[in-house]
Amino acid sequence: MAAMDLSMTSPPTAYAKRRASLAGKISRPMVIFSGHALARSYATNMHVFRAESCYLYFGGPSLEHAALLIEPGSNGRDGCTWFRTPPGPDDPLWLGPTPSDATCAEAIGITVSQIKDYDALESATAAGNVSCITPPHPDTLAHACKLKLSKATDEESLAIIDLRLIKDDHELTAMRHAATAGVAGHLAAMRAAQVGNSETDIQAALIAELVRHNCRESFSPICTIRGEVLHGECAGRKLEKGSLILVDAGAEETGAYTSDMTRAYPAGGEWTPIQRHLYETVLRAEQAAIAACVPGKRYLEIHHLAAQTICEGLVEAGLLKGDPADLTARGAYGLFFPHGVGHLIGMGVHDLEDFGDLAGYAAGRMRPERFGDCFLRLDRDLEPGMVVTIEPGIYLVPSIWERDALVKPFTDAINRTAVDALLNDQFGGIRIEEDVAIRESSADGPEVLTAALPNDPDEVSRIIQSR
Repeated sequence: MAAMDLSMTSPPTAYAKRRASLAGKISRPMVIFSGHALARSYATNMHVFRAESCYLYFGGPSLEHAALLIEPGSNGRDGCTWFRTPPGPDDPLWLGPTPSDATCAEAIGITVSQIKDYDALESATAAGNVSCITPPHPDTLAHACKLKLSKATDEESLAIIDLRLIKDDHELTAMRHAATAGVAGHLAAMRAAQVGNSETDIQAALIAELVRHNCRESFSPICTIRGEVLHGECAGRKLEKGSLILVDAGAEETGAYTSDMTRAYPAGGEWTPIQRHLYETVLRAEQAAIAACVPGKRYLEIHHLAAQTICEGLVEAGLLKGDPADLTARGAYGLFFPHGVGHLIGMGVHDLEDFGDLAGYAAGRMRPERFGDCFLRLDRDLEPGMVVTIEPGIYLVPSIWERDALVKPFTDAINRTAVDALLNDQFGGIRIEEDVAIRESSADGPEVLTAALPNDPDEVSRIIQSR
């Protein structure tokens, strides 16, 4: 059992307002579970507990084996109950004191009488026809099954999605803090990117700064010289002259709001001509895509805008041949830029990912089938308050170039000699990523929450070489 952290992101009135909004859109009671910590190797050796995002969003304190019950028509206070596991007699010995029910009630925005033991959830849902939001934790899933709760329908899930898509000022403040911590971590990683150091030296420097800012990793950091492996892990490889390092990492602050940013740079800070050219291509693609992050803009169009800029740079580099607009229409960029241009971010680094394409894709839109586009996690029209990542990239992935079905349609457009030279040189990959908050049309463009992290290649080199 983990100790409860009562550091709440928002005031109780904000949580009550969110619950009331949800209660106005549902026709049956809904239980939202917190989940529990997962065992690492034996039952009492646990991973750090992270409560389910919807549970936290609606005001649940970060406690294992807890749940919120929201009744339809509730005003956000009446008709809302928090079920929690009371502390055992030895818990203060191992975990320290637990906040009182009165303290929790005030933070949630309910009265003490609306706090019940977790075991009482069974009688509270005995009448049946109750929906639930459940994290993928074995004990919680088993408990929901025992109580005969039904998984939330798409309509019920969309009621939550519509609320969580738009971040309020409290959420944006938390995300700015997560961005500040993430920037500090990335700057430390840059300074550690010296020839002779290892990937683990970079990761250690990064994580130390996150801890210093009272944050933890928003996901397992990617610190690697094999940047063509999109979700590759740090393996402790040594940095050599010419090594191209990709660092993709972010921070999660105490309320579970996150940042996510990526930079790529050469060990020691000295770019080769092709590294710099492709880096500047990715940077232009990113900047064009960010500028397009305005209300009403379709995210798929932003993806294709970044893709065309990448095709332009690949033609300039002699890796592709032909008209960039035609190459974009054909999807040739997928050979070098095989993933989507970004995703939602907020409470969780891939915000609302547990709802899948129901959250990522607007009604009537389907995930594309074409290679590269098929990995796009988001296709909605942007609205003020949404926060997305913008993260184009260029990669030399050996497994792509071994797949005839992907390569043959573009034989006329590929300079295979130039491509093979980079593959043989284990070029790796380049990605540049920012967190972007959409603002009203009257604002001067979007807010780049991660703007304090340099991306100019000369400035990045100065940081690395100033150590």
